Amino acid sequence: MLYFPPATFHKPYPLIIYFHGFPQLFALKEIVKDHQYLLDMGYSFLVFNFRGYRSSQGEVSITSQVSDSIKIIEFVRKMAERNVFNLNSVNLLAHDFGAYVALILSSKIKVLNRMLLISPIINLEKHSNHIDFSKSLRYINQFLPGNVKGIENVDEFIKKTKNELKNKSYQIKEVLKQLNCKTLRIIIGDSDKITPVNEITEIVQDSINNLDLVIIENMDHEIIQEEEVEKIHEEIKNFFKF
Repeated sequence: MLYFPPATFHKPYPLIIYFHGFPQLFALKEIVKDHQYLLDMGYSFLVFNFRGYRSSQGEVSITSQVSDSIKIIEFVRKMAERNVFNLNSVNLLAHDFGAYVALILSSKIKVLNRMLLISPIINLEKHSNHIDFSKSLRYINQFLPGNVKGIENVDEFIKKTKNELKNKSYQIKEVLKQLNCKTLRIIIGDSDKITPVNEITEIVQDSINNLDLVIIENMDHEIIQEEEVEKIHEEIKNFFKF
C-alpha cells in the first residue's frame, strides 16, 4: 500500500518504507493509521506484507524477504525516474525481524538515507538454536493458523533457516561491515528479553562507530503500554524531521 502526503507537498516526495516484524499481526491500514503523522510531515509511506505473511502468497524465509525488499527498491527507483520519489531521501522504518532484513538490504544497496530500527532482531543465529523459537512457531501454528506460511513443519523450517544463515551475506557481523545507509538509529527497551541491550552494544556497537542508540526504560520487546507507544512515535517523528 502506497500513500502520499497532503496536496500542499510537491513531488518528488521523500519516502519511508515500513518493514514489519514476525509474525506480522497488524493490518496494513492499521499500520498506516498509526503513522499518519509521517504523511503530515511530507513523506510518502509504503507498507506491505512480505511474502508468506497474512494474505500474501508464498512462504516465509530470509531469502524471500531479502528478495522482496530488493524488488521494493527496484519499484522505488522506477518511481523516482518518473519524479514521484526523491531518490536522495529513501528511508526505512523497521521492526523486529523486519529490522534484520533492513540491515541485510542496507548491505546490498546504496540508496538508503535514514534507517530506524525498533526492537530489532539482531542475533538470529542464537534464536534459531533456542528452544523458545520452536515453541513460538508451534504457538503461531496453533493459534494463528495460516498467518505465517512455510512454518507448518517447524523442524524443517528451523533447519532451513539454519542453512540460510550459512550464507555470509545473511550473517549479522558480515552484514554490519557493509552497511550503506547514511544515518542509523536503534530504539530498544531496557527490559527487552528477545534482544537484550547488551546484545546491541556487543554486536552492533562493535561494528558501527558512534551508534545512535535510544534505550527506553521498562520497555520489553513488544511495545504494549500506551506510554511506550507514545515514546516510540515521538522518537520516530524526531528522527525523520527535516
